[in-house]
Amino acid sequence: LEVNSKGKAVKVPHSLNKSSGKISGSRKAFSDTNFGVMTRCYMTSINRLQDSVIQDIWERAKEIAFKRRGAPSAPDEDSEDERALIGF
Repeated sequence: LEVNSKGKAVKVPHSLNKSSGKISGSRKAFSDTNFGVMTRCYMTSINRLQDSVIQDIWERAKEIAFKRRGAPSAPDEDSEDERALIGF
């Protein structure tokens, strides 16, 4: 998955389906058919990691996300939105 300079996902490039003659983006789209086996293998690998490794990865990912988005590094404890505290 590629992102542009603003951090937005780049759309799947369209390609010509030779059998139907139609333009399609599904050949390269993220789907079970295209990426299911690889994704399940990746998840098996992740599930073998120790909890401390997952926690370290999560903390590093949060730091990067906060730097890119300018989000606060501490949760807003007064927020009524239960999703506001996800990851804290």
